[in-house]
Amino acid sequence: MDNNLEKTSTKQKILDSAADLFAAKGYTETTIRELAAAVGVKEASIYNHFPSKSALLECILEEYLQFTDMFIDRRNLSMLEKSPTADAIFSCMRFSFPEGKELFFVKRLYVILQEQHRNPIVRKFISEQYILSTERTFGMIINKLKEFNVLRPDTDPDFWVKAHSSIIYAFTSRLLLGIGDSSPAFSGKGMTELLRSLYDILLKTCGVADT
Repeated sequence: MDNNLEKTSTKQKILDSAADLFAAKGYTETTIRELAAAVGVKEASIYNHFPSKSALLECILEEYLQFTDMFIDRRNLSMLEKSPTADAIFSCMRFSFPEGKELFFVKRLYVILQEQHRNPIVRKFISEQYILSTERTFGMIINKLKEFNVLRPDTDPDFWVKAHSSIIYAFTSRLLLGIGDSSPAFSGKGMTELLRSLYDILLKTCGVADT
């Protein structure tokens, strides 16, 4: 095996095993010795890839954001002007989370939600990257709708942005709390339906008279 590929494979095994252990036991309770045993390597090998346990946690958070980050599909922006509907808004909002990564997603989400109140690294990640990323993206959509004269100029983006991120946060929290059917498939479908409803309300409440 190519040496670089072997290093990449070992690094990913470390990250996956760390996500398993952090989700099951908690970040503080997990030791590097336990992690090394789970991966099947010596402790020194862990430190060859990650200088500290906190660096390992930060990399797990970056992986999560990479696969779940929301962005605007600019190819569909023109639809907002031609046919401003909830579906048109939804077509512009994209998650880079690929199919077949449900377990990957859930494990890292468990780590984030479990550590959000007790780990400053996770709190900073949630407040400065994850939530702000989704809020920034939806805020841009609202501003585009105002620019296209779909929404009234006095529409308050902050109110709708906060409502939007609250829906996303509520459904991701279900996965940890286990309320009802908390499977990724249900949460994804339920969140999609609620977001579409929010977009409908936004257009009906703040839309200009001729839209």
